[in-house]
Amino acid sequence: MIISFALTTEEFLAGIKTETRRNWTARTLRAWQNAWDQGRLEHLAADKGLYCGGKIIGRLRLTARPTLEPLSTMTAASLAAEGGMCATVPDFCRLVGQPASKEMAVVRFLKI
Repeated sequence: MIISFALTTEEFLAGIKTETRRNWTARTLRAWQNAWDQGRLEHLAADKGLYCGGKIIGRLRLTARPTLEPLSTMTAASLAAEGGMCATVPDFCRLVGQPASKEMAVVRFLKI
């Protein structure tokens, strides 16, 4: 499977981005959870969606089963793991255009 890092390509490539939050459908989240459950932990990373002319920029390894978490539960460590673009949860919510109460899929990984 492939995940795009269009807004955080540099952070991914530098290895400082180790979490990503996505507004995925239940079906997409289940696909990533199934990959974890089946031991398929290594996936491709792209600089943007391949359907938009993106290219593969690396690989990642899941470090936890993807889950749904409300944005309001993000910590300073979570914000740093997101690449450090935002200093506060309200800033992150503005960046992703979602309220703090929104549950988003959280993918934790390491660049390989």
